[in-house]
Parts: sequence; C-alpha cells; structure tokens
Amino acid sequence: MMYGAIRVKLSFLPGELQLSEEHGVFVIQVQGQEILQTRSKRTALSKFNELRRSMELQFPTKEVTPEEKVELLKGILNEALLADVGRRPPKKRSSAGSTRTFGG
Repeated sequence: MMYGAIRVKLSFLPGELQLSEEHGVFVIQVQGQEILQTRSKRTALSKFNELRRSMELQFPTKEVTPEEKVELLKGILNEALLADVGRRPPKKRSSAGSTRTFGG
C-alpha cells in the first residue's frame, strides 16, 4: 500500500503495531509511538515479530462459530451479487454488414 511516500509493510491491528519503510529506513510504531528506527530489514522484522507474538497473547483471536461463518459468507456472497447486478454486460460487437464488392 502506498500512503504518500510511506509504504506500510506489516501491521497487527489489535495492538496497533505497524512496520513501515520510508526511503530505506524501517520504522516500528505501537499506537502511533515510534519504537524502533533502523536500516536493517532483518532487525526490523525480528523486533516486529517479537512484539507481535507478545501482543497475540494480550489480544487472543476469537474463534468463529459455524453460524458466524455462514453469516459472513452470506454477506460476502450478497455483496458480490449486488456488485454484479450494477455492472452492464459488455456490448456485443456487431459483425460487419454486407459489403459491396465492385465489379463482381
């Protein structure tokens, strides 16, 4: 994704953790506060994954019930169908009409 000159590389939304790169400098932010700034991609990824793992313990994922899955899939299907309804079918190309040949 591009946001001006900043490309967001990785994020962990529940903990507001983000790893971004700007002009070869990797920046890790938590809740908008800069935690680390480095030119080393390996160091940045290592620190990001360390923070993400600790945050996953604080923000455990909620298991989706079968009923919730059905509702989510119905919503996705309805959105797809509605998007398809508003779309016009492509115009058919008309074949060239009869051509007149001269001299024949």
